[in-house]
Amino acid sequence: MRHAFLAILALASLQSSVNAQVQNAGFEADYEASGFVAPAGMPSPEEYYSAVEQASFFGGNGPLASQMQGCEGGCGAMGCNGDCDMSGGYYGEGGCGGCGAEGCQSCGGLNNYRFMCLFCRGEGCSVCQSIGRVNVLACLRSLLPYSEAGLCAQRWYDVSADAMFLGRNSGGLNQVLTTRGRFDQNPVAVLRASDAEDDDLEAGVRLSAAFIFGAGGNVELTYLGGQEWEDTAIARTNTTTTIVTGMGVNQITSVDGDLFSVLSGFGANPLNGQDDTDRSLSQSVRTYSTFHSAEVNYRRRTVEQFCRFQGSWLVGLRYLRFDDDFGYFIRGADDNTAAGNLPRFFDYNNGVDNKMFGAQGGFDVWWNVIAGVNLGLGVKGAWLDNNIDRHSLVNSNSIGPGATPGTLIIEDGINKSTFMTELEATLLYRISHSWTLKSQYYFLTVEDVAFGADLSPAQNVYSQGTIPISPIATDSLNIQGVALGAEYIW
Repeated sequence: MRHAFLAILALASLQSSVNAQVQNAGFEADYEASGFVAPAGMPSPEEYYSAVEQASFFGGNGPLASQMQGCEGGCGAMGCNGDCDMSGGYYGEGGCGGCGAEGCQSCGGLNNYRFMCLFCRGEGCSVCQSIGRVNVLACLRSLLPYSEAGLCAQRWYDVSADAMFLGRNSGGLNQVLTTRGRFDQNPVAVLRASDAEDDDLEAGVRLSAAFIFGAGGNVELTYLGGQEWEDTAIARTNTTTTIVTGMGVNQITSVDGDLFSVLSGFGANPLNGQDDTDRSLSQSVRTYSTFHSAEVNYRRRTVEQFCRFQGSWLVGLRYLRFDDDFGYFIRGADDNTAAGNLPRFFDYNNGVDNKMFGAQGGFDVWWNVIAGVNLGLGVKGAWLDNNIDRHSLVNSNSIGPGATPGTLIIEDGINKSTFMTELEATLLYRISHSWTLKSQYYFLTVEDVAFGADLSPAQNVYSQGTIPISPIATDSLNIQGVALGAEYIW
């Protein structure tokens, strides 16, 4: 009896549970109240279950069902996943046009423009697929600087290469070398030492490599140079020619030179000048200079807390080499010697080599304009020892024994202490993780540098016996220009 009662009670409880489930079958879940949020691009739970119900039982047009219809039915956010064949059909029906210009996924992203391609057999080459996909804003966006490293990225490069376009001064020598007419005949200056100054920007290179040397520190090796400055200037005489007509024959009766040199005081010492330097037909000047620089530095970098500015300091060794050659050439008439059958000439070459070495220090400051764009100013100073060598050569038609042609060579040198200052204003534009473009204004000045445009070794060249060696004159060397280059990070 007792067991029968328990069985009846259990059966009643089961019936209540079934009734409760049937009663709650129409309950609608409040997903928003529960805090549930559908991921971006996905249908909400209500739309999902509605679509499944319609697709399963009614074949309706819910959101999910429209995505599952294939290429012609519209693809929505999830794209087409049907089996489109290369003829453009979904199971042989329709094309990929329903997926928009990008084409459905099963067609490999090919759009209907591929059928217009004349060279790809309808397969859709990259040129055909690019039709309709050009985005001007996207192209402009590709020109923006690389910013993923952030505003606080510390300045760094592994290797750097720049094309340097630099000009240099002539050492301040603007001396008159040649006049047309003698000193007492109202002479006109026609040639100066500075007339052959090459003031153009000459091309060279700067190569640099940096190696990590402790936290925030690195060792830098840099070479700069390769510039060559060369120029020539010439003055020619006003030749006077008298044509005498006699018996039907034209005859040149006189050809006279009127160019006088500074070496004789323009014809003052001796009066009317020297045979080889004055009363000449032409006088010319030539200059040739080269520049090289090498340095090794230890640099320590830092970034301020708000990342808008950063900077560094450095110490190291610096080597500079500046060679300057100067040539002064004079040509007269072919009337030397008693027979009047040898040319009158004067050739002067003066070359100086400035070899400077010493310690340097410096710093730079960078303004991080935006992530990937930096504007910086760098300054270096060096105390250098300048070892100057001078090589002078004079070759003319009357400096040998008995006023015969001969050659005189003078070599001397001197050591002087000097100071160098270097200034760089740089703009960096980072285009990728590895590459940064660079433009720069560059300026360097060095005190007490010898220049080739010095005539003092030739002033007493015509005196007999010992030739006095004059002191080596120095002036400031200024080099400036622009640089364009790139930096690379491994």
